[in-house]
Amino acid sequence: MTDVSVIIPAKGEGCRLEHTLDSIDEQQFVGTVEVIVVACGDATIEVAKRHAVVDCALEETEPASTGTATDATERGPGQARNRGVRTATGNILLFTDADTVVPPTWIQDHYRHYLTPSVVGVGGPLEPLGCQLRHRLCFRVLSDWWYRVSWPVGFVQQPGPNCSVRRSAFEKVDGFDESLPFLEDTDLSLRLRSAGVLVYDRTCPVRTATRRQRRVGYLGLFITYFFGYLAYFCPGLSPADSYF
Repeated sequence: MTDVSVIIPAKGEGCRLEHTLDSIDEQQFVGTVEVIVVACGDATIEVAKRHAVVDCALEETEPASTGTATDATERGPGQARNRGVRTATGNILLFTDADTVVPPTWIQDHYRHYLTPSVVGVGGPLEPLGCQLRHRLCFRVLSDWWYRVSWPVGFVQQPGPNCSVRRSAFEKVDGFDESLPFLEDTDLSLRLRSAGVLVYDRTCPVRTATRRQRRVGYLGLFITYFFGYLAYFCPGLSPADSYF
């Protein structure tokens, strides 16, 4: 088996995906790595197929919208990530997004934690692409300090753009819940607790786009996540696809 599989869901990204793949091509990891892109959209598929670092480009078709829950499920990133895992051969599964740039030591920083047999998952902080002070401050609070506080009390949340999972544990908990179009990464993290130890590595950040923050604002995102968490933890409810 391959040491590491990097899986990237990419929908309508194009040039952003190219920057992501360029950063993965610069990794300093000495083991075996395969890169799998689950791509949707003509420009995105083209980038995935022609980039030298990609070992497998899986094409996704945009579902016709009928306003049903099924449409939301088919569009969710959990479904794309699970599809990538089914093709992957790696013992360690790394996930990032197509609007994210990872540092040259990203794979090695995650992989070293799995030398401890009890570790089943690793997550790290997010930083903004760009240098605006408000984004740097808000990301530090919401995508780093929040994790440092919540993980020790059991509320583990591996962020989708910067997480990894031991394959055996991923299969034990049945992967991402494809019925969740929102908070699917948090849901996987919480279920992984039954399989072993999850590590938050604050020294392993990735830089990701601020499109969502610019579109709805940080207050809007806070409200979105607040009601999303309420829906997730209330029996019989589920976060709605309209959140993103």
